[in-house]
Amino acid sequence: MKIEIVSYRYALADKDRLNLTKDIINTSISDLLLFSGHTIGDVKDIEVLKTLIENTRIEVILELKDIKSDMIKNCLYHVTKGKLKSLNTNQIFTESSEIESNYELAARLLHEFETNRIIKIKGISILIVQCGEINILKNIQNENNRVEFRLPDERSLNDRFINLMKKTNIILNPIHTPMGNQGKLQKRREYFSKNKRYYFSASNTKECSNNLELKSLQYAYFNGKMLTEIDKHISDDSIRRIYEIQ
Repeated sequence: MKIEIVSYRYALADKDRLNLTKDIINTSISDLLLFSGHTIGDVKDIEVLKTLIENTRIEVILELKDIKSDMIKNCLYHVTKGKLKSLNTNQIFTESSEIESNYELAARLLHEFETNRIIKIKGISILIVQCGEINILKNIQNENNRVEFRLPDERSLNDRFINLMKKTNIILNPIHTPMGNQGKLQKRREYFSKNKRYYFSASNTKECSNNLELKSLQYAYFNGKMLTEIDKHISDDSIRRIYEIQ
């Protein structure tokens, strides 16, 4: 199975995002495409994209930035069999301060994971974690940044999270811009990919940056170790890496 991850320049205009997304979907020979967060800027462009997809064999995960609602942002979409469908879910939180000791928010995120964020491709179970939702994990700094579920004392939530991890083969993490403290994040990526799971993330460039080869834009892990791509394509507006998995 070939998995392709795609990152864009932060300042790429909505029209250009639409056209580039369409071209990449239609020309890719990979099995699964993961785009960086805010793949599509405006809700009207989602309707246009639906009419432009010609590739009927590829599976795609992408995100819509603006659905024209103050309450709902960053909505996920899935392309399968040439059809673009909403996953009827959106990013639940962004910062660790929002989820710290917040039982109700953690329960809401787990519900989204269990009901709207899992897709299956060829029998492979794939979970989508949006950007800062990676803060459902925390690092224990005085234990070499060991990683655990953020609310470990909430036993029912912790058990649900652990069971979800056991059932997941691949975790996809679309990101809007590179996050800070990559040392701690590396430990979280390793955690997500342990026990023979795969983890892939793709981010846009930093704001006001055109550096598409910045290391923190894209990550791929298996069983706690970084993967090496089998192919790479870079243009003025995007970078794509392709990985082969078993």
